[in-house]
Amino acid sequence: MTDLSDAVNALTKPSRTKVIRDDNTTVTVHHDPLLAQLEQAVTSAIGNGGGGGSATGSVLNDEALYRLTVIRTQLGDWCRLVNVKHDRQDAVQSLRRWHVAFLGGTGEADFYVKALRGWAYTIVELLDPPKTVPLAGACPVCKAVNWVGPDDTLRASPVAVMYDHANPYRSVRAMCRVETCDAEWVGADSVEELVEEMSEADHG
Repeated sequence: MTDLSDAVNALTKPSRTKVIRDDNTTVTVHHDPLLAQLEQAVTSAIGNGGGGGSATGSVLNDEALYRLTVIRTQLGDWCRLVNVKHDRQDAVQSLRRWHVAFLGGTGEADFYVKALRGWAYTIVELLDPPKTVPLAGACPVCKAVNWVGPDDTLRASPVAVMYDHANPYRSVRAMCRVETCDAEWVGADSVEELVEEMSEADHG
């Protein structure tokens, strides 16, 4: 049940990350549990009238509310199956109660581990998406110069570099966003070579 406990802890325990600042010094940032962060995002949106201060904020708030509703509904079903109280206003405590009760039974954990990991991934992607920097030019692999965005519009620069804010150097990677292309470059060295190759092709 270690995998299940790890998956529950990832959603219900506070975390810390080290952020590299512009002067190359690091600072430790403390984060609330992921489920609490999602609830806070929704509560903040409601407190501000539900719409956020911009179009982007509105989309984030709507998506956060939808994801929280899905999680609360599924968690409520799980709690009923093991006869524990489900508090719709406190997903962290509800998940912890469910976890304790589930460990006392004989159920298989694989389904729940997969679901919980999916929740964590979705919350992180929603609240702290990676930084994306498009690269001008065609993809070196599929040769495409355009890609179809999430809103179904045709866009230029199919290849993009992505990195996480907390650790840009270690997390940097690039990928082609054309649906039929699975090209990906992982690591700073690979991305640097890609940028040089695309820059030479763009100016050659």
